[in-house]
Amino acid sequence: MRARRTLTAAIYTVLAVILLATVIVAVLGLKDGDLKPIDLWASLVPTVLAVVAAVLGALQAERQPSDSLDQAVRLQASALAWKVTQDWRAESRHRGLYTERRMAVRWRREPGSDRFTRLAADLPEEGVLDQLTGAFSRHVRAGNLSRLVVTGEPGAGKTAVCVLLTLELAGQEPVIPVLFQLSSWDPARPLAEWMTDELTANYPALADETRGREVAAELVRHQILPVLDGLDEVADPAAALRGIEDGLVGRSFVLTCRTREYAALGPDRRLGEAVEVRLQPLSAGESRGVLQAAGPGFQPLITALDAEPGGPLARALRTPFMLSLAVAVDGSLPGELLSATAPDTEERIRQQLLGTFVRRAYPRTSGNGIDAADARRYLAFLARHVDPGTGRLAWWQLHRAVPRPVFLGLALVNAGIACSAAAAALFSLFNRFWLGLGIGLGAAVVGAFVVELVPQDDPRRAKPRLRSVHPTSPYAMQRVLGFGAVGGAACAVIVRFLYEKPQYIAIGGVLSGITFAAARYFSEPSDPMDAVTPGNLLRSDRSAVLYALLTGAVAGALTGGYLGASIKDGRRTPQLDDVTLIGRLPSAVEALLGAAGGALLSATGLGLMAFGSSSWGRFVITRGWLALRGRTPRRLMAFVEDARERGVLRQANGYYEFRHRLLQHHLAEPVRAVASAPDTSTGPDSTQYARRAGRGPVPGSGT
Repeated sequence: MRARRTLTAAIYTVLAVILLATVIVAVLGLKDGDLKPIDLWASLVPTVLAVVAAVLGALQAERQPSDSLDQAVRLQASALAWKVTQDWRAESRHRGLYTERRMAVRWRREPGSDRFTRLAADLPEEGVLDQLTGAFSRHVRAGNLSRLVVTGEPGAGKTAVCVLLTLELAGQEPVIPVLFQLSSWDPARPLAEWMTDELTANYPALADETRGREVAAELVRHQILPVLDGLDEVADPAAALRGIEDGLVGRSFVLTCRTREYAALGPDRRLGEAVEVRLQPLSAGESRGVLQAAGPGFQPLITALDAEPGGPLARALRTPFMLSLAVAVDGSLPGELLSATAPDTEERIRQQLLGTFVRRAYPRTSGNGIDAADARRYLAFLARHVDPGTGRLAWWQLHRAVPRPVFLGLALVNAGIACSAAAAALFSLFNRFWLGLGIGLGAAVVGAFVVELVPQDDPRRAKPRLRSVHPTSPYAMQRVLGFGAVGGAACAVIVRFLYEKPQYIAIGGVLSGITFAAARYFSEPSDPMDAVTPGNLLRSDRSAVLYALLTGAVAGALTGGYLGASIKDGRRTPQLDDVTLIGRLPSAVEALLGAAGGALLSATGLGLMAFGSSSWGRFVITRGWLALRGRTPRRLMAFVEDARERGVLRQANGYYEFRHRLLQHHLAEPVRAVASAPDTSTGPDSTQYARRAGRGPVPGSGT
């Protein structure tokens, strides 16, 4: 809070200095006769309006009635509850979490688990998943303190438990279950602060409000039931556990972790008043029942399970995830694997199922225009470029796979062609083609290096927010001022070669600087409310770039129109005395020509800067480079969305994830011999396969 007040005071000080300097310059100009009324109007009014709008907007944001926060919390709580329900209901269908497809996953209470809470008293020593989720939901709705820790081995169904609990509790206000992936949490940060950031990022209606972060913080403190998935994926699980204990005092929550990693935390892992359960592996008999119910084609597997209930096949299929893969690929396993007894047989069976799953997802007759071998190569590249901490695949982060000189080189080429052409076209009106060409090339080189020096933006959107202007973060303000400085300097240089009086240079620079800064300010990090999807993030970021280009064209036309109307009196003499265009054309026509030139230059410069610093701009180059190198298909976004439909990927808000970390690791590693063996069985076509796979695993799909 202190940092925010300091930043606000600093911004007010800068704005006051700008306003005072503008007034002083205007007064001195009028007194000496160097400044005409039209010049005063063009320079003073835009500056005053910009300063007043920023100050009044910030003051309005700080003077909200005290009861408006409570009202905003109530409104956003209802919207958030609805959004959680809709999001996870849709995603659960892709994950195959249908009631009729759920396996009877068993759980058992861990030794040392709390036995004195109401939830603990209502639960038996062991049971099936529906008993666990049903009892937890009942006690949460009744207002009882309910803490649940779920452990299990990879693929046991921990994430599926989180999804099912979220769906069962969704819509039960005032409790709002929100699933948080702990992999992105640094335990050095307070848990509540991190959850607030996650909430505003994944549910942007909260970020849309003037006091959105305050609303999100209130929801986290009082109404959110945290469903914390993946303690084992945090860099320091022990510190994370302490952070959870300290940050959720007297609060209900759900926490998942892999069994081995949770046990490694030792006696200190116990959380107060928490029921700890462990998801049990499937027995050979349970796996046999699932295969038998799936159809008649699984007899070889059933026979192998009956022959060796404790053998490699039974051990490989003891998690719901691996068993779901066996069902999805119609039990396609080579006979020699079913009868093998070598120590590595269990792992070979897993790799065979994972490899067959990918091959069945992309049959050669799939009709999508991508060969099965190419599809696996593309998926392997993506698997190696997910975020190692979170396991997320973000299209706006793939630029890390492209050498940075590629972006700089293309930026220089694009900016050089566009800027030099625009500047040369303008200066040709004054018979100064080569001068314009040189100025354009100089501006292109400087702009390209400036854009490449700053980190790429996260996805943004064009969102005019005149009603809720508020101080931005220091990092964001640096970019706003940087855009303004580059735009103002470029315009000042151009005007310097055409106009003699310094006020025209100052006016052009100020107006252009305001244009560039405003276009940057009125776009912000994006997460559309209607649906946070990778595709929507891409479209909104592209819209922000087009918005910047349009803003530059409109404001540049106004600036150019003013300068064009003043060219007769303000031109440089005697340098431009030989330009007959100036003397012969009416001032109105010159103003129109100036407006056209200003729109062209401003739109070109601002559009190139917005494109070069945007996620969409980087992605356009990244996609082309990777396709040229054969790493990804040309239509990359269509490919990943198709992979989601085939059950290989799943979606988590604006990110993609592989169906399971085991699948991601399998694809990221060099192809093993057992996984690359040809699939000689006759399987279903891609449509039937996607349907059978359920577009996602049955319970057991989690970490």
